[in-house]
Amino acid sequence: MGDLSGQDLRGENLRGRVLRETDLSGSNLSGQSLNDLDLSGANLSGADLSGAVLSRVDLSGANLSGADLSEADLSGADLTGVDLTGANLRDANLSRADLNGATLADADLTMTDFSGSDLGGAEGLTDDQLAAANVDSNTRLP
Repeated sequence: MGDLSGQDLRGENLRGRVLRETDLSGSNLSGQSLNDLDLSGANLSGADLSGAVLSRVDLSGANLSGADLSEADLSGADLTGVDLTGANLRDANLSRADLNGATLADADLTMTDFSGSDLGGAEGLTDDQLAAANVDSNTRLP
């Protein structure tokens, strides 16, 4: 799709659009339902995705550094190799998400639900971050 950086995309119908490797940096997608989209390799740095529904979304290799994903639903999402440096994931649902190889340095993981998620190979993850998050016996830890 090209360059959608800095756009207010709330209320936009993005179903069926190809957003792979699209520049969405600084865009407002808060509250959007983006289920089943392919956002692999997209630049979502600094984007507002608070409260967005991104379950089963392919975000592999995407840049989400500094993004606001608070209260977002990322259950079952493919987040392999994603950059979440400094992202706000407070109260987000990442249950059954694949975060293998993801970078989580300085991310706010307070009350983030990682139940059944794969965090194996995740980088920059600290004990303090894990203590603030919700994990269960099915969570694969690094």
